[in-house]
Amino acid sequence: MIPNILSVLVFLPLLGALIILTIPNEHKNVIRSVAGITSFVTLIISVIVWNVFNRSTAGMQFAENYTWIDLGFVSFNYQLGVDGLSMPLLVLTTIVTFLGIVASVSIKDRVKEYFVWMLILLTGMLGVFVALDMFLFFLFFELTLIPMFFIIGIWGGSQKEYAAFKFLIYTGLGSAVMLIAFFAMFYQGAVAEEATLNFLRLAEIYANPANAHIISDAFKAGLFITLFVAFAVKLPIFPFHTWLPDAHVQAPTPASMILAGVLLKMGAYGLLRVGFGILPDQAAKFAFLIAILGVVNIIYGALLALVQKDLKKLVAYSSISHMGIVLLGAASFTTQGMQGAIFQLVSHGFIAALLFFMVGAIYERTHTRMIEDLGGLSKTIPILAGFLLAAAMASVGLPGMSGFVSELLAFMGIFGASPDIIPAAKTIAVVAALGIILTAAYLLWAMQRTTFGQLHQSNAHLEDARPIEYIPMICLLGLTILIGVYPAILSDVINITVIDIVSKIGG
Repeated sequence: MIPNILSVLVFLPLLGALIILTIPNEHKNVIRSVAGITSFVTLIISVIVWNVFNRSTAGMQFAENYTWIDLGFVSFNYQLGVDGLSMPLLVLTTIVTFLGIVASVSIKDRVKEYFVWMLILLTGMLGVFVALDMFLFFLFFELTLIPMFFIIGIWGGSQKEYAAFKFLIYTGLGSAVMLIAFFAMFYQGAVAEEATLNFLRLAEIYANPANAHIISDAFKAGLFITLFVAFAVKLPIFPFHTWLPDAHVQAPTPASMILAGVLLKMGAYGLLRVGFGILPDQAAKFAFLIAILGVVNIIYGALLALVQKDLKKLVAYSSISHMGIVLLGAASFTTQGMQGAIFQLVSHGFIAALLFFMVGAIYERTHTRMIEDLGGLSKTIPILAGFLLAAAMASVGLPGMSGFVSELLAFMGIFGASPDIIPAAKTIAVVAALGIILTAAYLLWAMQRTTFGQLHQSNAHLEDARPIEYIPMICLLGLTILIGVYPAILSDVINITVIDIVSKIGG
């Protein structure tokens, strides 16, 4: 085993970025090779961690703990670790980013800057999922904003500056709210018992009944609401979602893959790690409202997707809808529901990345994303059209694909939720199920109008899939099918952590 393997995993992409900075701009192929090799080696290391990860042990593994900044009254520590919640997201991040870099063959301008930002972004995302110190988590969380801002703002579409600044403002405000919540959490914990920034220690302090006279229920309720709003922006949850469609539509294809595949999951991860992890009693108290917001996300996102004329914007609103399933499963506070929420994070990461890649590949050939201009693609580019259709079926929740497993578990969880936590849980589940019908409606209708129907004359002589494009297509679709037919590959990793989360409120 590599010593300090999590540090190696997190900072290897940063080393790759520094190497790229030393390469002359004109050596574009060398730059691409260094970025590709760096991201691939990072992927291999994450797979090693996955294989060695002990599935029968609760708590953090591969822990690293070093004093970083000691101010006397408080220490900022470099603390890393992984458990069943963060482990799948680590591997998801390395896979999607590597495939995003493979898909970056379409990037022709300012190649050096582009791959530097991509590798810095990878370091930030990995850091978020392994950081156990509140300050370190915040730094990594912020580190992801700047690279994505520049990637959208420089290599995006015609309204890239508008989309980039909207992304930065919304997510920056969310981060500001998160910082306020973190400071309040630290301060009250220090007054009650100990000045610590460690998530696990804070969970103990806030769970200690002896501290109730200092850490009141009213304070914890306000703290949970603040944290929820902070992470709701990134997830995103209605009504904090409006930055997402613009960012997706204007972002280059690899950025859209990473944005949907990984960055949205950071919001859900933060909510589960910090909100549910440190304040489980408040999460249970607000479970009904969280479930309602989940239903709103599902229905609202699906209805907006149904009326879209732009295929990429349709997929963007589809992401908002599918993130509602995460809220629904987590709010149930049942083992199945929480499993479904985590399954959905991973499943949607692969499916959304594949959908955005397919939309990008088709746009590169047709120079349009308008659904009405994309009829009959199966007649001229049958392979690309076939993979697009398969990705859509995975998003619908076709049995044998990962989307089916995650949705089934989430809905089993909400149907079985305790009425003490979620009143009228079955009614909520039935209403949310309408979103599944709407999802099938907008995706099947979109596929009927794009892959089938009458062929537009302008699309009669298109080039089908190139060899390099088979790598992301086969990998992402293959992983979606693997989880769908063998869900134990994921459930074995998350089970102990899920049980631990649910048990904190006696579920």
